[in-house]
Amino acid sequence: MEHVLIWPAQYPLLLKGLVEHNGAFILDALESWPECETVTDQQGVRSSVLPPLMYILWLKPLEPFESCCYQHIDDYDEAHQSYCDELLAHIADAGISQDELIAKLLGVFAQYADIKAQLAYHSEVSPATLLLNKSYTCAIQVLLQHGLTLTAQEACDLWCAADEDTRQHVSALLKAALQDSVATLNLAVERLQSDEAYVGLLQLLCDGDEVERLLDQALLAHVMSKTAKQSVALKLIEQGASGQSKDKNGKSAMMWLVEQGFVSAVQALKEHHEQQQSLDDLGRNLMHYAVCSNSTAMLELVESMEVDPRLADVNGMTPYRLANQAQAVAAKKFLEARGIIELSFAAKYEKVARVYSLYALVALLMPVQLSFFFNESHSNKLSATIMISSLTLLFFALARWQKRSPLYPQDASPWSLIGVNVLAWLSMSLQFLFSIVVLIAVVGS
Repeated sequence: MEHVLIWPAQYPLLLKGLVEHNGAFILDALESWPECETVTDQQGVRSSVLPPLMYILWLKPLEPFESCCYQHIDDYDEAHQSYCDELLAHIADAGISQDELIAKLLGVFAQYADIKAQLAYHSEVSPATLLLNKSYTCAIQVLLQHGLTLTAQEACDLWCAADEDTRQHVSALLKAALQDSVATLNLAVERLQSDEAYVGLLQLLCDGDEVERLLDQALLAHVMSKTAKQSVALKLIEQGASGQSKDKNGKSAMMWLVEQGFVSAVQALKEHHEQQQSLDDLGRNLMHYAVCSNSTAMLELVESMEVDPRLADVNGMTPYRLANQAQAVAAKKFLEARGIIELSFAAKYEKVARVYSLYALVALLMPVQLSFFFNESHSNKLSATIMISSLTLLFFALARWQKRSPLYPQDASPWSLIGVNVLAWLSMSLQFLFSIVVLIAVVGS
């Protein structure tokens, strides 16, 4: 449906009065201004007349190809059209920008009309958005003084478009002009990830502690994104982010930085975390995430923070096991160079099974030895005793050698395995005694 904006015939007189500071012209134009309304004809075309303020912000009707929610159509003759065009061209030739011109016209207009009442009129495009699309910050400053309110997006756009001087001027008015301060804060935090200028807006809207918390949230949100950049993270850290904020899994922004391999950012936050060996909800520390980065520089940095490299998480996963699981070759070599070598659960089971299988063989050889020792039908007891004792010694030595391996798990053994171990030692002791007795008997005979 087509939407037409009618430029009333009174506008050229209003513009002439504002430029020449002629109150009579201004009052005549305002008194005869048509009623502000939107009507729809039989063809479905909507035609609107807006308060004079909106036309001052546009200055002249837009061309059909210019982006706008209205199709601008003037309702005055060619002479008035030529006058308006020539007047605006003359002002532009004098070096006055449209932003400055609108601000001056608004200053005069405020003496004859209630700008606040006209700002309250609902139209398809808000005055703030109209000016911000052209970065007319001078005009916005004037409207703020007369009660202009800003949405969260408009407030953030204004802060981004303004220079330092403008920000100082609008700071006193901006807080009162916000329609929703919470939404503005949230949007400023979101945009802070790409533009550090929004720190000033945060400082304006909340106190120091709250600003630090919001900066931390912005840092966390940025490092969690797939497009995270170390340069942006460093800017947030320079502004006061400490990396303490955590996601829903208890993983802090610092842990995300470590996992991303952002060495410079982690170095900048090192002092904040050296005395805090924080864990996430899985029980993982910074070394787990340094392993995930597979960066030797990051591993060395985290090591310098005295983080426990052997800590197991709630699932029993240590940094070394995590390196094996993730096939992080650099991290695995780094840990192995420091004597941190572990077996997988299956390899642990296999190693324990092998050791206690040998202990079981040693224990079983004891009754075999007894049967040969006390059976009178076997005449060559010396050979049998020496052979069985030798096998017992061999199996026992193999078991002890494997158990002394640095990779052998040091976990507590169940009672059943302790019993096998005791029987192996008993078997070894008894067979040693039998060997002595047999030797004494043979020598004595």
